[in-house]
Amino acid sequence: MKAIIRQHFESELARAKSATAAQNFEAAWTALQRAHMLGQRDAIAHTIAHWHMLTLAWRQQDLKEIKGHIIPTLLAFPLTLLFGQIRQLRGGKANPNYADNSSTPEDIQQLLQQ
Repeated sequence: MKAIIRQHFESELARAKSATAAQNFEAAWTALQRAHMLGQRDAIAHTIAHWHMLTLAWRQQDLKEIKGHIIPTLLAFPLTLLFGQIRQLRGGKANPNYADNSSTPEDIQQLLQQ
């Protein structure tokens, strides 16, 4: 992972942590989805993003998200090694609202194209 992408990935994780501490779960999910998109082509970062999503779902006691993140968290590392460069970017939520989450934000697209 390029240093600039790693920096933004870590920034999004920090933003999610702050939002979670403030119980602003919507902002936390947004930050984690952005982190997921940034890290989706790196096996370790991708796994970390899914782990944080699973722990946020656990904290919210959101059974649908918990069930939806167990397998992706376990498979993120090996599947990213196999398919990471050819996968379509997605936000990573188990129950996404595709009307709101159907495209990669322009700033993330620009970062990934560098």
